[in-house]
Amino acid sequence: MDFSIEVLFLDLMKAAVLIFLGHMLRSKVKFLQNLYIPSSLIAGFIGLAIGPYGANILRFSSHMGNYTSAFMVIVFSAIAYGSFSVVKEEKRLGELKESKGESLKRILALYVYRSIASILVYIVPIGVGVYIIDKFIMKLPEGFTILVGGGFVGGHGTNAAFGSAVTEATGWAGATDVGMTFATVGVLVGLIGGIIMIKNATNKKYTSFVNRFDALPEQFKTGWMPENNEPEMGKEMVSPIALDPLAWSFLMIIIPTGLAYATIKYVRIYLATMPTYLWAFLIAVAMTQLLKYSGIGKHVDKRSISRISGSATDFLVFFGVAGIKIEIVMQFAMPIIVLSAMALGSLLFCMYIIGPRLNNKYWFERCIFVYGYCTGVYAIGLTLLRICDPEGKSKTLEDAAVTSPIDFVEYYTLLLGPILLSTGRVNTFMTVMVITLVVSFIAAFVLKLWNVPQKERISDAELEI
Repeated sequence: MDFSIEVLFLDLMKAAVLIFLGHMLRSKVKFLQNLYIPSSLIAGFIGLAIGPYGANILRFSSHMGNYTSAFMVIVFSAIAYGSFSVVKEEKRLGELKESKGESLKRILALYVYRSIASILVYIVPIGVGVYIIDKFIMKLPEGFTILVGGGFVGGHGTNAAFGSAVTEATGWAGATDVGMTFATVGVLVGLIGGIIMIKNATNKKYTSFVNRFDALPEQFKTGWMPENNEPEMGKEMVSPIALDPLAWSFLMIIIPTGLAYATIKYVRIYLATMPTYLWAFLIAVAMTQLLKYSGIGKHVDKRSISRISGSATDFLVFFGVAGIKIEIVMQFAMPIIVLSAMALGSLLFCMYIIGPRLNNKYWFERCIFVYGYCTGVYAIGLTLLRICDPEGKSKTLEDAAVTSPIDFVEYYTLLLGPILLSTGRVNTFMTVMVITLVVSFIAAFVLKLWNVPQKERISDAELEI
């Protein structure tokens, strides 16, 4: 079927209906509520079951696989606005500079811990996959192993980008399918595993703010915000008489997205492996700086841009999961299972061995946030944190926000990971990551961030901040 506006809107309509159905199921079915599975992921499972790669009851066009990549470029255009300031005063970096004493140590400890956890989730599966499975058991396509860390740490959005980049560089068409599988495993492991760990932690008195497992507020389970308590989606930064405020935020994303598609063929004359999503991100970064130094940035609402990005992510998740080709997943079932187990094992090692040493007080609350963050998306970490720290007393979110603009591991893996892994430069990628890991441990000792092991403590309440 040739592509047309009619084909596009028919596919989007079918996706919207299934996402609507997924949200209704989430709001009514207790089992789904207790797992906190996102509505778009539920919809993706339904689409996979009844769609063209399942029972084939619901037909989508042959362009279904392209939508994931398109939404992914939109998401990465929006990421630039969350990562870089559009005004001359950067609040978060200012907070980091002003932090002193134990407060600064607490912030740096969380940053170092998050870096170590992210690095291990990437390099352990890559090491096992490239140096053991690929050499002695079965041949893996180039770029296969970067999809493990991309799926766990980055989620569906990141792995849509990684899968697209691997396909463009190697010609392996199954990269996105495997990438979506790893991302889905990560989300499920994050939510289900996180809830199990919280229940276990309350029994062992690792938690500081809850004595037993309590559910989140009702809206986190049903998906509906309570009446008369609905938060604002964003601020109106332009007058609706001149331009709709949401359109103003939308064009901030669509301009770099469109420019990326329009110019990527010229960029690849000089940089043959440049992914479209990365080029869109770089254009958006340039746009944030243009807005910043022109003074227009003060009229840009990051929250609205984030909501547009979130909407694109929901459709990305749906099309990514619903479009998974089961035969490709089955072909690589063994390495998918083994490498997912390696990623999970790395996180559990960080959670219970490294975490208590790097996070002096409220170690469990801070570690469970990083666990959720490293198994899909920020929202999973936030959900798990709010179960065991409903009032935010551990200051985990504030500390994580302060160091987000300087997260080297995230930038390195997003910008260079799939390019290096899919072009045979595994050792280059691993060398940089291992050096960063060693530097992180050295920093932990030099800055005196290393603490008394958890088993030697009586309780966190007896520790001084």
